[in-house]
Amino acid sequence: MGRVQAGHSHQGWYAVLCFFVSFVLWSWVLKALGVMLPTLQEQFVAQTWLVGWMIAIINAVSCVTGLLATPLEAMFGTRTVVTISGFMLGVSMIIASFSTSIVMFTSILALAAGPALSVVPILTRALIGRSFPTNYGIAAGIGGSGAPIGLITAGPFAQLLLDTYGWRGALLILGGFALHLGVCGAILRSSSTDETETNSSYQPLSTDANEEPRVGSSSAEEKGNLKQSSYNTFKDPLKSMVKHIGISVCFQVSFWFTAVILILGRFVDDHWLIYYVSQAEAKGFSPYEAVTFTTAGGVGNVVSRIVFGFIVDRNLLNLRPALVLMIVLSSSALLIAPWLNTYWLMMAGSFVFCAGNGAIALLNDLYTRELLGTDLLVCAFAWMETLTAILGFSLGFYPGWMYDQSGSFDWAFFILGCISALSLVGLLMEWVLSRCKYQQTA
Repeated sequence: MGRVQAGHSHQGWYAVLCFFVSFVLWSWVLKALGVMLPTLQEQFVAQTWLVGWMIAIINAVSCVTGLLATPLEAMFGTRTVVTISGFMLGVSMIIASFSTSIVMFTSILALAAGPALSVVPILTRALIGRSFPTNYGIAAGIGGSGAPIGLITAGPFAQLLLDTYGWRGALLILGGFALHLGVCGAILRSSSTDETETNSSYQPLSTDANEEPRVGSSSAEEKGNLKQSSYNTFKDPLKSMVKHIGISVCFQVSFWFTAVILILGRFVDDHWLIYYVSQAEAKGFSPYEAVTFTTAGGVGNVVSRIVFGFIVDRNLLNLRPALVLMIVLSSSALLIAPWLNTYWLMMAGSFVFCAGNGAIALLNDLYTRELLGTDLLVCAFAWMETLTAILGFSLGFYPGWMYDQSGSFDWAFFILGCISALSLVGLLMEWVLSRCKYQQTA
């Protein structure tokens, strides 16, 4: 029994490693594209809003393809999906470095890198939830700290590569690093989905001695059986696909409590990553000063994830008050963005926003598991990512458009702060419904 538990423990920590690496690479890809935004604008002779929207579309497509996580896991197993996705991510970035137009660039990264950026974190995050009935907060905090560590390193590293090798060389090198995600996936142990062999190719022999073989079946009966077989051939995979996509989770009220927090928080965080360096440069700071601000934000993010994971696991602070506190903190940092114009104020604003956002991401994972249980985690995360994509497709252009119109990102970031504050609606909905149920039972 001890050996079995040890195996599960190792498998859980391998999942934490994959989750960590996938988040590092997600930050590298998104932040590197944000750093390259002015260069790409010049290279492809496009306006700021168009290049920014193309980057947002790449991220949005990755969110939509998260719906494939559950069917792919059911068909091939977590290990196979993570391994292939990791290699797809690296190869797509290498190919994208040879792009000759913004449409070609966006299409390659959206269709090839996008699925990997979404499917891998969803599957590994759900695997962590199943592997750690206790200490889940610490495990998720360590794995999720890949995003801030990626944020700490992505800005300076991408700027260095951009200045040294140009944007094409930078993408080639980043693609080489991304191939390591496939290696991380290979160390995962095959799940029961992989190990279970189906016996559908073997038909059981009849054991009934009185049963006689049927001879001379009519052609009409044969045609009927053929039609029925063809119908089942299409019907059964369709039913299986609908089941594995898990749309039924969207009809649970508790899903929307946590979905509101994740969707709005993820939308705000993604656009901060894309446009923050450009915002700092628009305020008059140098590119290296701008990436220094993002490094400070990454430090705040990783510290908050680990600290809050420990605090919540030890029951030192209740989950819901901690969520409210962090949402207010991160929203405030964006709401005052128009008045942050000095070096240290920019540094402090970046630190506070990323610290709050990192804690929200971790706490909302715990909140989701508490509301929906471990069995629905993959479906829930996939649908949340899809809804985030819809928001990204619809509004991903507006920070760049506001800059093109006004020459400043200040009010675009103020609006992002308002969107972040709307996350409180999910917690308010749960509180109101719980009060109504309490009054009905009293």
